Amino acid sequence: MSKLSQLLAPKLPPGMSIPEPLERAWTWMEAQGWGFENKHGYFLTPYAGTAELGITFSPTETLTGWFEPGENGHDRLFPLGQTDGTGGFAALWRDPSDEVRVVVLGSEGERLFVADDAVDFLRLLAIGYLELNSYSIGEAPIDEDAESVAALAEFRAWVEQEFDVSVPPEWSVREPDPFDAWVGEVKGEELEVPAGGPAPEPDTTPFVLPSVDIGAVVSACRKLLHEPRIDGIRFRRLDGLRLTTAAWGHELEIITGREPTGLDEETTLASLMSDVRSAFIAAWGAPRAEAPAKDSWVANKLVVTSIEHVDLWPVGDDLFVALFTSATEGMQIAAVVSASAVDEPANY
Repeated sequence: MSKLSQLLAPKLPPGMSIPEPLERAWTWMEAQGWGFENKHGYFLTPYAGTAELGITFSPTETLTGWFEPGENGHDRLFPLGQTDGTGGFAALWRDPSDEVRVVVLGSEGERLFVADDAVDFLRLLAIGYLELNSYSIGEAPIDEDAESVAALAEFRAWVEQEFDVSVPPEWSVREPDPFDAWVGEVKGEELEVPAGGPAPEPDTTPFVLPSVDIGAVVSACRKLLHEPRIDGIRFRRLDGLRLTTAAWGHELEIITGREPTGLDEETTLASLMSDVRSAFIAAWGAPRAEAPAKDSWVANKLVVTSIEHVDLWPVGDDLFVALFTSATEGMQIAAVVSASAVDEPANY
């Protein structure tokens, strides 16, 4: 049994097991030496190195924020690992017919059915998408996926030979999405039905993509690395709340504007935010993959600011560059924070 399976097995809900093709794949990955361990846990990838070039399997993922223990639906899902740099993760889903499928739950509320079974999921991973979300799958990998496509070449060849299947050049999404519908039903979501009377006029204000000098943002963060310490960072939304003394640095609100509406606007803004994140990766390497510790300064800031995700780049023993992202609100905030701000409880 693979080390990953040994770590996951005690957490499996009743009636669910690790699909045999996944176990074979994990055993093969570990034989290649592609598993690694640090203070945050054990991680396994279908490619060499520790850079985020696709999925990162890990026993550290939870359903927190989606389904709490004891909540209806919790025992039908089991997280497998992160699928992008924003906190999205893949999970096994025992559907209403008790068949085990594979789905993705995104950090911004996305619910996506991605594979009928484990072999199909491995075929999807082998394509080489950098991220698994509705923006990426459904079409062929783009230029930003080139490094991932190359990194997955050995795994792609293994999948085709091991399971006697072909890996397609692109993946198709299921419409309508059965997993999205199931989550909505379990959560008791209802389609909004407008009250009587004429529907409101649509907002015709054109969406203007923010103008962002990405190089200037990276340069400003570099300057912050040499500034004197300050007691805390006051986010614009935190007026009236006490500052934590666990942080130091500065904030740069780099993208703002009216909230995008519709897939086209959201995709356009998400692309810009992805460009910003890519520039940070070029400057400081791959971000730390793990989520901020519960009740840490960063985790609390995510809660009180309604920001969905933060990427963290270690740049020193006590220093991180952070990129706070809220795609649904059209915002990114770059900051420099201390390691204690990330990993120690904040005082409010």
